[in-house]
Amino acid sequence: MDIGAIGKNEKKINFIADSGLVKMKQIYLLNNYSKLAILSILAGYEKCDYIYVNDRFSKKVEIKSLNNFISYTLNHNIAPKKFDIKISYNKNFNGAKNTLPLNKYDGILSFSGGIDSTAGLLYALSKKQKVLPMWINFRQRNNYAERKSALKILRKLKIKPVIISIDLSKFILKGWKDWSFIVPGRNFLFLSFANSLLQNSERQRGHIYLCAHKDEMGHKKNRDKSKYFFQRSSIFFSRDGTKKITAETPFANYSKAELLSLWKKKWEKKFGISPHETTTCYYENGCGRCEACLKRVIYLLAAGYTVDQKIKVNPMTDPSGLIINKWIPGIINGKMSRTNKLDFLIAVEKSLDIVPEKIRKFYSNLSGKTISNIKKRKKEIEYVKI
Repeated sequence: MDIGAIGKNEKKINFIADSGLVKMKQIYLLNNYSKLAILSILAGYEKCDYIYVNDRFSKKVEIKSLNNFISYTLNHNIAPKKFDIKISYNKNFNGAKNTLPLNKYDGILSFSGGIDSTAGLLYALSKKQKVLPMWINFRQRNNYAERKSALKILRKLKIKPVIISIDLSKFILKGWKDWSFIVPGRNFLFLSFANSLLQNSERQRGHIYLCAHKDEMGHKKNRDKSKYFFQRSSIFFSRDGTKKITAETPFANYSKAELLSLWKKKWEKKFGISPHETTTCYYENGCGRCEACLKRVIYLLAAGYTVDQKIKVNPMTDPSGLIINKWIPGIINGKMSRTNKLDFLIAVEKSLDIVPEKIRKFYSNLSGKTISNIKKRKKEIEYVKI
């Protein structure tokens, strides 16, 4: 299936689903937004502003607004260029008639086997909500660990997920470092495929759960987890289809440490799932050296958990210099949120016997006011309610 192209004139690159460049099994899920989402990722990797979608959009959808939205999503603070996306589409597109039976899904949860998405699933189950976990295998760098963790957790919960396979490995491996280990527009891809499933539901309303937490939603670099991202995605999906689609997170008012505290108190015994069964590492093997591993340990410790037993090196020993060169300067310069700052300091306090001397000295020089705030923060985490 021809999904569209990026670029223009002699630099134009066409993409066919299930071809050498883009391999995909679930062709039937390719609607206008899922095609746009794939092309947006490819435009991000190819540093391109022009996207042509081989599909139609409703007259209710303002393409200028869609241009601004995709540009916003790609213009992450580590993006290799400033994007000014220009979308065109096939106004005469006449796709094959949908002959698939209607499904009964009223909620889709983007599931990766990580802390946030697993917490979202446990939260939904605790509220007796019927949601379908969806995992997308697009050959991301940590693909194997995600799949292993996701399927293990779902087997324990006796839940069958929907697994979407789309091979973007040629672009991901090429642009991995350009994008500092993130996949540009990844969350719009999740939402778009969830929307495709919900548009074929017999329900008139559909919910998409992308489990971002408070600090992510308020941070300028997490554009595809912001309130604006959720709001605009909901508007575009609802205007273009026949359903009222809402993209949301149940954790908009909770930090990651608070989320883990809720997990420990409410969900771990009830469902038999520990956050230690989830995955986080950029390099999929619990390296202990990447920032994802460092953040994971910080929030686990702040919430009263221990460090993962299988991690190769404890990130609190600062093997990559992230604490000395990034986290502490961020605190000194006032560039870190209150919760992140205090959660980090709680983790340092619990690791004083292993952190390097410079970090111990930094902690020992904290003001009395900061020590008092750390104590308050511990109580906030311990007594959090949902």
